Amino acid sequence: MSRPELPPEAICKSIPTFQFPKSLLQPLIRPWIRMQDSRLLPAVPLRQHLVICGFPRSGTTLCQLMIESCIDGIRTFGRERRGLEMAQYGRRTHSRVVTKRPKDIFLIPELRDFYASHTADVRFILMSRDPRAILTSVHFSNPSDYFVSVDQWRHVYRHWKWSVSAADVLPVRYEDLVARPDVVECQVAELTGWPVSRPFCDFHESVPAGFDGRALNGLRALDKTNLNRWQDESHRERIRVLLQKMPELPEVLIDLGYETGDAWTHKYRQILNVQPSAA
Repeated sequence: MSRPELPPEAICKSIPTFQFPKSLLQPLIRPWIRMQDSRLLPAVPLRQHLVICGFPRSGTTLCQLMIESCIDGIRTFGRERRGLEMAQYGRRTHSRVVTKRPKDIFLIPELRDFYASHTADVRFILMSRDPRAILTSVHFSNPSDYFVSVDQWRHVYRHWKWSVSAADVLPVRYEDLVARPDVVECQVAELTGWPVSRPFCDFHESVPAGFDGRALNGLRALDKTNLNRWQDESHRERIRVLLQKMPELPEVLIDLGYETGDAWTHKYRQILNVQPSAA
């Protein structure tokens, strides 16, 4: 299976926006980083870069927080950072680095190509979630509207399917991250070889100072009651519209293991006959 075509730049955002003075300084910084990677300048040898990416609103920030809170001795950022930028220009201060950006799912080959010529390696955590939950989720940046469009979801899904079976990839479901954090903890430790200092389920007790948790809509203990929030009556019309726009949705849910059939769609496909009220 060949690599899926990149989506429009408005969706994939593969090209960094110009930022002054960072964008002007990076070409000057790059030779120093190359010399550090070649051991010509003093630095902490970078051994492994863990990239968290995948579907938006699928728990990438929660996964990042668990790792930053529960694994010591890694370079962290407490917010979203481009994986390729940190690989190319990030200061070599730790042997282990973690970055998180959902859209890095579109740049997995570029990250692999970069590290192919370096002594460090790269590993990926690909987050996913019930598509109905993703497509009915809101974000703090625009709480009055649904955050992920059908077109955006489809593009991510193509790249997720293309990437998920690779040996350097750990697929993690949001549902498992919330309901079985101990299992995910073991999987992350196996993927990276990094020792876990405290249980993932206790992440909220040791949140790093300055961590940007706005995407979590508040820092709190894990709550499994939110996993099926897409079923709330407030999202009924949204689900009905999604079934019209995404005729493939029932099959996708079966393929991902969230459903065994399409019985769940029946109440959304019903045509309601509203009788006029009596005069």
